[in-house]
Amino acid sequence: MTHTILEPLPEDQWFIDSPELRSFVTTVREISASTSENRTQTLARLEPYFQELLVQQKWLGEKFVQVNPESKMGGGIGQWLLYRAKDRSLTVFSLVIPPDSTTPIHDHLAWGLIGLYKGNQQETVYRRVDSGDSEGHAELEVVEVRSLQPGDIYRLLPPDGDIHAVKTISQTASVSIHILGNDTGCILRHQFIPESHSVKSFRSGYSNAPCKEEEEKEHAQV
Repeated sequence: MTHTILEPLPEDQWFIDSPELRSFVTTVREISASTSENRTQTLARLEPYFQELLVQQKWLGEKFVQVNPESKMGGGIGQWLLYRAKDRSLTVFSLVIPPDSTTPIHDHLAWGLIGLYKGNQQETVYRRVDSGDSEGHAELEVVEVRSLQPGDIYRLLPPDGDIHAVKTISQTASVSIHILGNDTGCILRHQFIPESHSVKSFRSGYSNAPCKEEEEKEHAQV
């Protein structure tokens, strides 16, 4: 499997001027540091604070709820980076999915929380059931299909809940906020194609922050 090594950044990056988000990120970092040996506890302790952030509807600027016709995820999906830690151990971003568009089936490779901010979604959660020993081959089974309303939160704790696809089922674009323990848009992760029982590496990127190739070194591990 191919892994991505990302060089540290000179400093934390903020792409939005929001006291609410800054306060929340401070809380995330404090809780994350104090529960680093137990990510189940990390997510449980963070969830009430995340719920408070989701119900506030003025902190996320208009720029970060737009679709992106040039999206690397396809379907006009916008992935807008809001915050990135300088060591790339934490990112916060919004994911904007146009009506009737669906994300590829993908994983995240990190613990995290995802909460619906606007619109309505249908999420299909998958579990990988093959051994992973055959390169390019993957077998998935559906674990759950659920409808999501604004304020709903779901947890990522690989392998639990880490593979999914999300479709907007509202007449307007859906917007979800992601809190993840890696630089999700810039690492190589997996896109699954059940029809051909296959999997491939992909990098989703961000709509407003390039993943500079000179910052990345990839190496193969058996």
